[in-house]
Amino acid sequence: MTMDEAVQIPVAPESSTAPKSTLMSHPRSLVTLAGTELWERFSFYGLQVILAYYLYYSLTDGGLGLDVNVAVGVAGSYGGAIYVSQMVGAWIADRLVAPRTVVLYSAVLILLGHLVLALVPAVAGVAAGLILIVAGTGGLKVNVTAMVGMLYADDDQRRDAGYSLYYMGISLGAFLGPVLTGVLQSSVGFHLAFGAAAVGMLCGLAQYLAGYGRLPAATRTVPNPLPRSRWAMAVALAVAPAAAIAVAVFSGALNLDNISTVLTVVIVIASLAYFAKLLSSRKTEDVERGRIVAYIPMFLSSLLFWTLLFQLFTTLAVYVDTRVDLTVGSVTMPAALIITLEGLFATVLAPLYALSWTKLGDRQPNPGAKVFGGIALLAAAMAVFAVLAGSTGATNSVIVVLVAMFLFAAGEIAVVPSVLSATAQLAPRAHKAEMTALYFLTMAGGSTLAGLLAQTYDPATEFVFFSVTALVSVLVAAALYGGYRIAIARVH
Repeated sequence: MTMDEAVQIPVAPESSTAPKSTLMSHPRSLVTLAGTELWERFSFYGLQVILAYYLYYSLTDGGLGLDVNVAVGVAGSYGGAIYVSQMVGAWIADRLVAPRTVVLYSAVLILLGHLVLALVPAVAGVAAGLILIVAGTGGLKVNVTAMVGMLYADDDQRRDAGYSLYYMGISLGAFLGPVLTGVLQSSVGFHLAFGAAAVGMLCGLAQYLAGYGRLPAATRTVPNPLPRSRWAMAVALAVAPAAAIAVAVFSGALNLDNISTVLTVVIVIASLAYFAKLLSSRKTEDVERGRIVAYIPMFLSSLLFWTLLFQLFTTLAVYVDTRVDLTVGSVTMPAALIITLEGLFATVLAPLYALSWTKLGDRQPNPGAKVFGGIALLAAAMAVFAVLAGSTGATNSVIVVLVAMFLFAAGEIAVVPSVLSATAQLAPRAHKAEMTALYFLTMAGGSTLAGLLAQTYDPATEFVFFSVTALVSVLVAAALYGGYRIAIARVH
């Protein structure tokens, strides 16, 4: 048993026991966690932005030659599986191993996955590499995010600003990774691009190790430890789903054509089970149950948001590759670079949002209003593509597409820190990591639904696709915001 596993004394957030503060008066460990996430997102988005291209580009162009609809479905499902795995990572950190230890070994798995993609060709390399990355990301991302919440007391007004700064690291990594892999993919091939993602994850592991010893005491404890007598059963329950998936694949019941649908069903069942578990837990107090109910419209809003944002890696990845004139003067830009610029815009906007929320203090909009406004911005971005409809071939202006990327970024920075903050604030004290995993299920569902939605895209009917998506998104977001206001009023 490690020291992390042995220490199980409840501790206060870092605000009461923290070392010196830096970075705009925020806890020092925020630098470690934000830096780790920066490099993990560097490697993750560096892969994701070129994954669909790798799947549907022809063999002569270095790809696997899959059908475009299958490729976007698989890309969306990969993202969905990444976030479904957060449930396992959260449970391990909640019941078996301390969060900071789970993150350490998960980073190693991610690094190995990217190395496999870089070194092993064809379908075998894709399958093995993606499985390792899915498993590693499941343990890393949910627990790093949960540890950020441990840095602040529940009533600390720095919380939203802290999450915005943390998300700035995410956005910077999400920009730098795809820029490098996109350029490498277009110039020297996919596998060297995958190698660059591996180097990024190696940097993330080094960053985490550098600050590992300074992480607050709360990250070294198992908040709801499972009795040793039940560990064997836990292992059996963990192995059973993997065995079932293997049987489904070999029998043909699970294949590339239906993986998105199957994963969607799994996510729905998992979400309902998580809400039921949190509401029925004996360690959840009555007032905390009210907060969980108030979180439901925020959960659904987050699901809608990620469905829209992940169009960047499905529908819009294909759109930019086939419908946009990427030549400016004598330079032809990689399609991946255009998608990547959304991350750059988000990086620039994140500190501006953080400063605004800090300056406004208790006068800042409530989380529900921020989320609704952010989704409206994404809907406006989709409407931009509706305006461009009607042309043929790769003729649409890249400048107009960049305007849409800016709207995506503005919406993203409005939504994500607010949802993360609300997730931490509304979570039951005994189930912080599991509540965070519930948030990541919205990312899983959004990525998978983005793949399914992308399969309905057709250039011949793109005006209907984009305009209906924009309109429905705004209407649903408005209804959910109303539900959130009613539910949060009952809590207070």
